[in-house]
Amino acid sequence: YNKVCGQVRGYQYGTPDGFVGPKDVDSYYVDGISITHGSPRKHLWTYAVGLSDDYDYPDYNCPCAKFPGPSPPSFVGNHYYCESGNTGPWEYHIYDEPLWDGEGCGAGNNCCAQSGMPWFCRALPQEVDDDIEVRNCA
Repeated sequence: YNKVCGQVRGYQYGTPDGFVGPKDVDSYYVDGISITHGSPRKHLWTYAVGLSDDYDYPDYNCPCAKFPGPSPPSFVGNHYYCESGNTGPWEYHIYDEPLWDGEGCGAGNNCCAQSGMPWFCRALPQEVDDDIEVRNCA
């Protein structure tokens, strides 16, 4: 293959931290889903979860939130979506707002305006036959 496309659907539970963590593709660099291929791992796409779309948690929000959180690691580049199921202050429960669907974001952020949502497509520079790995990182 030389192109990978897909979609992930999830729901927020607990206290996700967006892109807080080690800046290493082999580690838990994101609270969310990491999609990679090959060995060593090569990044394809990341689905990140921030704590709130529009409340002041700058250490744990998405980079696109009203109060932006940390940027993704350099190996991620622009190949990611980040969203929170929460608008307002954090509460410990399962949020019923689907993540990464391009809808339901709070006012003052652009997390739902990311091009292509909910689908991602990533063209590779050359054809490969590597396994694709999908990891749930937290």
